[in-house]
Amino acid sequence: MAVVLIAAATLAGCGITDTDVNPAGQPVQGGLTADSSQLLRVYFVTQEGIWAVSRPAPAGNRLQRAMDALLQGPTAEERARGLGTQVPSAPRPVRATTSGGRVELRLPWQVRNLRPVAVSQLVCTAAAAGGDAPVIEVVEPGTSQPWPVRCDGNGSAVPVGDQGAFR
Repeated sequence: MAVVLIAAATLAGCGITDTDVNPAGQPVQGGLTADSSQLLRVYFVTQEGIWAVSRPAPAGNRLQRAMDALLQGPTAEERARGLGTQVPSAPRPVRATTSGGRVELRLPWQVRNLRPVAVSQLVCTAAAAGGDAPVIEVVEPGTSQPWPVRCDGNGSAVPVGDQGAFR
């Protein structure tokens, strides 16, 4: 019986009394984030799918800088974290321009020769850097008619007006 009383007394209180609400002060400010205008978003690949990374945005054409960063591939640190790319080396640069609310992406490859995830990397990187233009007009070599696509919420290139991802 004495053991039960001692156990009950021990469990009933731990010696800490209730207190009223105390103000904690102002929330933390500053820290590890940067203004999004100072960062580029570049899309790479993991075993789980496409993954965005932030890179410093050098001065100049943000859209072209983002495409250049994508073509350079992941950094050694990003590769160590499991990021890779399916975008092949380019015989010529990928040209990315914004004009009149449009984003045009001129590729040095035929889309049919790229893996779907590589197309998603290109389109989603262009969409992230292209400002308010949700549609990316992809132009392949030897064609003048652009292919309108967008980056969906899952990080996949989707033809405009289509519900499914590029296959």
